[in-house]
Amino acid sequence: MLLQTLLIFHVLIAIVLIVLILFQKSEGGAGGAGFSVTAAVNSAMQPRPRPNPLSRATTILGFCFFATSLGLALLARPTQQAPSLFDAPSQAGSTAVPTLDPAIPVVPGPGAGDSTPPAPPAAPNN
Repeated sequence: MLLQTLLIFHVLIAIVLIVLILFQKSEGGAGGAGFSVTAAVNSAMQPRPRPNPLSRATTILGFCFFATSLGLALLARPTQQAPSLFDAPSQAGSTAVPTLDPAIPVVPGPGAGDSTPPAPPAAPNN
């Protein structure tokens, strides 16, 4: 019940946050400041305007969105510890791995790993 309530509250905050961001006015043409150096320098040198109620509400809703995100993450974590693969190996389908004697050299057979056919014998020169 708490998870569903927090999730609905989270979605509502996200929708209102999107609307508030879209309603805000750009700061003196800073929207395209990333595409030219002169626009970026000019917008960086101007003083910041006073925060209006829209920007304050956006900041508060941003913090609320962050808090509800953390709350949802904490509520959604598993309560039981997952079993580890290394705790108890299964005996049902285990197969023995063949071991090689290091004293016996292993020589690959003819054509093992070779995709080209062997060359024909050369003709004798008379």
